[in-house]
Amino acid sequence: MADKKELLRQVKALTRIGIALSGESDINNFFKLVLEEAIKFTNSDGGTIYTLSEDKQSLDFTIICTKSMNLNLGMADTAKWPSVPLYDEKGNKIYKNFASYVANTGDPSSVKDAYDQDIFDNSGTKNYDKNNNYHSKSMAAIPMKDHENELLGVIQLINAYDDEGNITHFTEEHLTMLTSLASQAAIAFTNKHLVEGLENLLYQFIKSIAAAIDRKSKYTGGHIKRVASLSEMLSEEIQKDSNKYKDVHFSPDEMQEISLAGWMHDVGKITIPIYVRDKATKLETIQDKIEHVITRFEMIFALIKKDIELAKTIEQKEELQKLHEKLIEDKEFVIKVNTGGEFMRDDYIDRIEEIYKFKYSANGKEYYIITKDEKKNLCIRKGTLLPDELEKMWEHALVSHEMLSELTYPKKFKNLPLYAASHHEKLNGKGYPFNKTAEELPLQSRIIAIADLYEALTASDRPYKKGKTLSETLKIMAFMVKDGEIDKDLVELLMDSKLYLKYAEQFLKSEQIDNVNINAIKEIYNK
Repeated sequence: MADKKELLRQVKALTRIGIALSGESDINNFFKLVLEEAIKFTNSDGGTIYTLSEDKQSLDFTIICTKSMNLNLGMADTAKWPSVPLYDEKGNKIYKNFASYVANTGDPSSVKDAYDQDIFDNSGTKNYDKNNNYHSKSMAAIPMKDHENELLGVIQLINAYDDEGNITHFTEEHLTMLTSLASQAAIAFTNKHLVEGLENLLYQFIKSIAAAIDRKSKYTGGHIKRVASLSEMLSEEIQKDSNKYKDVHFSPDEMQEISLAGWMHDVGKITIPIYVRDKATKLETIQDKIEHVITRFEMIFALIKKDIELAKTIEQKEELQKLHEKLIEDKEFVIKVNTGGEFMRDDYIDRIEEIYKFKYSANGKEYYIITKDEKKNLCIRKGTLLPDELEKMWEHALVSHEMLSELTYPKKFKNLPLYAASHHEKLNGKGYPFNKTAEELPLQSRIIAIADLYEALTASDRPYKKGKTLSETLKIMAFMVKDGEIDKDLVELLMDSKLYLKYAEQFLKSEQIDNVNINAIKEIYNK
């Protein structure tokens, strides 16, 4: 019986192992740690960890270690090793292999001499020994089970040594401690799978929400997916960069956090009314009110035509004819300006004002072409949204932050709300929703901002504009660098790595992909 000092050492070791197993994220290192500690506990020469196959029909080699043979194989090395079957073709349990015997009985077991026992068929052991000039003698195996007593795998050890270096048998104390270790490993392994499952569920849920938001708009489908893709591509380029980002190394968790932030950056748009989000023209609400305006034009045309027929003098007819021709031009003009653009000229604004004031009198009534509300919409300088509609649209970034901050994430994703909601912030502090400055915007936020901007400029599915060419897009971004709005280093990485072209070949129309003079683009902000 082990003395109290030894028992205390073993308990402390088990506690330390439990903590280490819980914190180990790499599954290969996880099993390596389990096997190393099992070998250390028993002072054995080596061992193997088997894990239950996905179909639960066999045991797969996972980790193998034999100290005397300097053999230390991880998951990648053992992937092609033949599995140990647990059932025959008729579904009967197989006991002939020591590992399958322990797996199917569910009880820990040991043998003093593999060549002198009747528990399992030792032909495989003899064959291994012959081929590898080894002698297997004492063996022990312990099943790993989860909280529902379901098999997860088997830990098998070989050749325990005494203090003098002689091969001895595995004791009951060994089996007791190994069972405790196997139990700890099973709990940690189960929790790891549970956490991974929950993270996968979170990822899938986030992607489905993003897809639903994209589908909600008949125009911007795919925007979120493209922003997430470009965010991931930029992050990967940063990892490979040996220049400005040579000291930046994102961990796998940080890479996943960037990806998730990219997928969730527009979640706040779920609260934006469709008539605002999908306002394809200036007069559009539920339907495009340009049809109402055209109807009024046609009504006045009919009245003018009738008045021409009733005119008593040539002069009156000519004057009415000129008015008719002018109104035809005004009609085409209103249809044109109803489509949003990059800039609305002052003389266009004046002409809309003139059309608004126009009235035609006939049959004792006055007929107008556009209403006050329609005039306000037609005079929108850029795009299709009024100031209050723009505010509603801008609100989505704040709503994204509020919604994402309400969720409980694994600690490693704690910055996800900030990264996602910062995609409209500018380094000069003039962005939204928080007016953050360069010092307050981490690299991850800047990555998503660049991805969102590049996607928005090149997107060809917007209702109010055509997708810009690569030259036009990068020129606009260069001016934004010059104005201190976006990250110069990220823009240069986008260009120098040819990522701008790689993205374009995957997502843009062929006519948008033109030749880009990168040096000329850089001169815009380097002057």
